[in-house]
Amino acid sequence: MKLIFNDATEITVQQVEPHGDYLRVLTVGNTPEQLKVLFTNSTRTARMIVQERGQTVATYEGYTAFYCTEIYTGQIYGVMMYKQETLPEAQSQMVQAAVLVAQMQAQELDDSQALTVKAIYPQWQEIIGETVKLGYKFLHNDVLYKTIQDNLLIQDQWIPGEGTESLYAVINETNAGTQEDPIPYNGNMALENGKYYIQDGVIYLCNRDTEIPVYQDLKDLVDLYVTAVE
Repeated sequence: MKLIFNDATEITVQQVEPHGDYLRVLTVGNTPEQLKVLFTNSTRTARMIVQERGQTVATYEGYTAFYCTEIYTGQIYGVMMYKQETLPEAQSQMVQAAVLVAQMQAQELDDSQALTVKAIYPQWQEIIGETVKLGYKFLHNDVLYKTIQDNLLIQDQWIPGEGTESLYAVINETNAGTQEDPIPYNGNMALENGKYYIQDGVIYLCNRDTEIPVYQDLKDLVDLYVTAVE
């Protein structure tokens, strides 16, 4: 069996098989150094024909990215060839880019939507040193937070949940915000129109978004943002 390159160069091969994203070529009589010289020429490998007894048994196109040589017992040497776009490094970069885009888009979700995909948000440790906008969402100890100040520089001494109530707010995920399951009000929350909150045993319905966290007791926000539920 022989392999005929795009420039008409020929070598004897034992096996040529595609494996997922890559093509493996096994040869006898060519050292790894010789194989590297042959297969790192992308013009030569742009099209490769496999022939056996003068008959073409396979044609491979686009496998121009040399990845590595392999050594097997019996002086059999192999080559792994990828298409440029399927290289592991290229795929890794694509995945990273996709995650980055998804994280950027996720910042536009409202709180309830964000909770359904909270795993996509960056960890707090990852954004230390960055300046982020009001409402920027992130994770810390598996809890979803959002910033409550605009243009906030995230600093490592401002640990979420440790006296940083003026910087971050927890996005509640244990209470539905219905009358039957109101959200406990902790005095450092942005209230959402249509949701129910509870404080000191009294349930309140929010009838106007506060947009920013409020600190007053709910009883002091009656007729401003909430109404007490009988």
